[in-house]
Amino acid sequence: MFLLTSGTILYSESITVVNRTGSVLEIIQGAPSGIDQWGDDLIPGLVVLDGESVPLDLTGTSPWAFRMLDTDGVVYVLYGVMPALTGKLTIGPEHQAKLAVFAGPQRDIILTNRTGLTLSSLRISAVSDNGWGPDILSGRYIRDGESAELTIDATPGTLSFDIRFILISADRESQYEKSAVILTDGASLVLTSQPQP
Repeated sequence: MFLLTSGTILYSESITVVNRTGSVLEIIQGAPSGIDQWGDDLIPGLVVLDGESVPLDLTGTSPWAFRMLDTDGVVYVLYGVMPALTGKLTIGPEHQAKLAVFAGPQRDIILTNRTGLTLSSLRISAVSDNGWGPDILSGRYIRDGESAELTIDATPGTLSFDIRFILISADRESQYEKSAVILTDGASLVLTSQPQP
């Protein structure tokens, strides 16, 4: 099923989340393909007891990523979820987002350029840093529509990053920034051009 809003196609999907964590889930967030930040809580004011399930209605493009928080503060993360194929998502202890695995000193990420222009520079810094890190493209160019696998260095446990990138056209360079982007190991980062505030 899809919805048309202001000329944009928004796909609507449903999935049932089954809690097998042994704990009570109190927050469920989702991010569709192309979105680099977690969305709002999908079960505001509700909890999902161990062994129970909850249906979710989603609007966006697959695949999806999900982040869940239990009452003890334990985070669970899943990537690459295809609601139309699975219909059900079972969360267990094996999905705990242990920082040693997801937020270690190095992160392998997949960068996709959907800006309409060529990407010539990319700097990523932790939100808490005072300056920008080095250009991790090191003179490489990524054309519109292309993807590249990149490795970034980070302080273990750091999840939130600011991003500065430069796009080039035939006659000029333009600089853009994104703030508070969550980058875990294996994350997919999709760049789009938006006016800098």
